Amino acid sequence: MAGLEKNKELAIEKFKSAQRFGSCSPSQLLGSSIRAPILGILCEKRVAIRSYGMRGSDLQNQWFKLVELAGSRPDSLGFIERKGNLKNFSKELRIKEELIQKNLKAWSRRKNPPVIYETHSGKKSRVVIQIPLLTEWLLWVADSRSVVHSGLKGFINFRTINDVAVSLISKGVMPRNDKFLTPLDAARDIRMAEKKSSQIS
Repeated sequence: MAGLEKNKELAIEKFKSAQRFGSCSPSQLLGSSIRAPILGILCEKRVAIRSYGMRGSDLQNQWFKLVELAGSRPDSLGFIERKGNLKNFSKELRIKEELIQKNLKAWSRRKNPPVIYETHSGKKSRVVIQIPLLTEWLLWVADSRSVVHSGLKGFINFRTINDVAVSLISKGVMPRNDKFLTPLDAARDIRMAEKKSSQIS
C-alpha cells in the first residue's frame, strides 16, 4: 500500500502548504462550489469519451461515480479509501464486483492511468483508489487560489483559475507545475490546449 499511501500523504501536505501560503481554510481553496466545475467537466460524456477513452454507458457511469467520490470533500484530493474489500466497495457503488475489478485493472494498466487502485487484506483490509488527474487539478486550483488569497498582484484571479481548469481538463491535459500564473500564461495554456485537441480530432 506504500504507493498510494505515499501519494496521498504528499497531496495532503501540498494542500496544507497552500492553506498556509494563503492563510485560508480548506473550503476557501476547495469548497463545494469550487470543486463542482472540475467534477462536472470530468463527468461530461463527451469529455469522458474524447479525452479519457471512457466508451460505453456502464464504463462511464463507473467513472462518474469514482470521480464524485474522489472529489466529495475538500480534503479528498482525488482519493477514495474504504475499509473492507473490493466486494464491499462494489456494493456501495451498486456495481458487480467482477465488473469494477476488471475496469480498475484495465484503467491502472494504461500508459497514463486515469485510475490507480490498491487493495490491502488482513485485519485492516481496505481499498484505496486515486484519480491522478483529479488530484493534480485540485491541488493546482488550491495552489492558484492561495496566491489570490495571499494578496499578491499580477496573477490570475478566481474566475480565470476556473476557466483554465475547465478548459484543460476537457482536453485531458495535466496542469503546469506553477501556481504563479499570469493572465498571459493562462491565455496561452488555453490556446495551446485547444490547438492540441483540434490536431488530435
